[in-house]
Amino acid sequence: MYDTIIIGGGYAGLTCGVILAKSGQRVCVLEKSRVLGGAFQCFQRSGLRFDTGFHYVGGVAEGEIMHPMMEMFGLADLPWVRLDEEFLEVHCDDQIYRLHCGYDCFVEQLSSQFPEERDGIEALVETMRNVAQHIYETVRLDSGFENKLMQIAAKEWIEEHIRDPRLRKLLCAQAVTTDLTPNLPLYSFIQSLNSFIQHSYRIEGGGDTIIARLRENIIAHGGEVRTGCEVTSFHDDGRGKIASVGCSNGDVLAARQFISTIHPALSVALMPECPQIRGIYRRRFSRMPNTRGIFTVQLAIKPDTIPYRNQVISLLGSSDPWNTDYSSSAPVENLLINYNVPQRKGSRFADNIDLLTPMDFNAFERWSDSRVGHRPDDYRLLKEAKAQECIELAAKHLPELKDSITAIYTSTPLTYRDYTGTIEGSAYGISKSSTAIAGGMLSPMTPFPNLFFAGQSIMLHGMLGVGMSSILVTNIVKQVAQAQ
Repeated sequence: MYDTIIIGGGYAGLTCGVILAKSGQRVCVLEKSRVLGGAFQCFQRSGLRFDTGFHYVGGVAEGEIMHPMMEMFGLADLPWVRLDEEFLEVHCDDQIYRLHCGYDCFVEQLSSQFPEERDGIEALVETMRNVAQHIYETVRLDSGFENKLMQIAAKEWIEEHIRDPRLRKLLCAQAVTTDLTPNLPLYSFIQSLNSFIQHSYRIEGGGDTIIARLRENIIAHGGEVRTGCEVTSFHDDGRGKIASVGCSNGDVLAARQFISTIHPALSVALMPECPQIRGIYRRRFSRMPNTRGIFTVQLAIKPDTIPYRNQVISLLGSSDPWNTDYSSSAPVENLLINYNVPQRKGSRFADNIDLLTPMDFNAFERWSDSRVGHRPDDYRLLKEAKAQECIELAAKHLPELKDSITAIYTSTPLTYRDYTGTIEGSAYGISKSSTAIAGGMLSPMTPFPNLFFAGQSIMLHGMLGVGMSSILVTNIVKQVAQAQ
């Protein structure tokens, strides 16, 4: 029998596994796919490595917001590549702006372009500092998993503190591919922007580098990681607890405690029929709105043609980033251009470039019964049309791009759904909303006292939010284990 079984071998499951294995627990991580990583998976095409969901992250160095968890997970010494001080180039309303790392530099640079907005910019940075100082209090066991900034809409706060519509729009540039909606909580918006302002990083080897290290750390501390092992059911012990999980390969695995890092609605669907699971509980998760998916165009680039850019480019073409149409019939207006770290050591040129734009699931919903490799021609034609839109938009700002492309690969919310198991191909799980209880942050507790939820649907989105949920949940699991 294991101490803890963890369902899901993505970043959430593996970080939970590392923490518990290091604490001395006998841990087993179960992943349904043959490949670990979830959204951090990479794939090989044209002799190049492409990332599926990981592109860059903020605040991993010593003294920055994510560093304590990087140390905890054993990731601090990975080959992180720090982006330029001007980490984000923004093309907005026929102007080019650059966001600078460092709180003071961020204030001075923006204030020089928007002098009448200095007070608002300083208020934004002060809020960032407060979030950075108190971020780990959110995962204390006595915190109630809440923060008052989760009940404030980021859009309303920005409009209250910033008068210039150009600056309001510019502040959305970093979040163009995240869940940028009118009810997005200020805390969610700030914690993401804050980490990138501290400093932004890519990593050599992409998301695979992170996943490989986490797996190594689990095994080094006596844990197990199984792939191709899909959990199909939870089994109760008749006394109100989960006793074991059933797997698609026929295995039945028992443990004292369980953590599910897959989407909560999928976790609930695996729960047995028993007195403590009421219909209203099951319906609650199935009705919660999910974040949008991402349409990604991944470009293989002709060698030695496009210089590598150690920064990210954000194209903001919509008039209102908070209310943009991302349906199949709408034109592509907002785009993030990400250069991957060159795979040829020491090269000054890009090997591959990613173009990313949000996309509603309903854009591809008509093909939801199909699977990867078995989609109809009209699906392929829509993908190709959207890919060309993205390339045309990017080429307006990178004129050398079109003649340098040797291969084009695309992924849609359906692709993401099939490879990561997320509902509707949602890129960030259940949506956070300032109008929801606790801003949409969910408790990791379930009706079973030894079954817990983790992952970005629980607390906050992104790598930082997932790491926070892993710390919170494993603190609870360790406390329960000590009490037994």
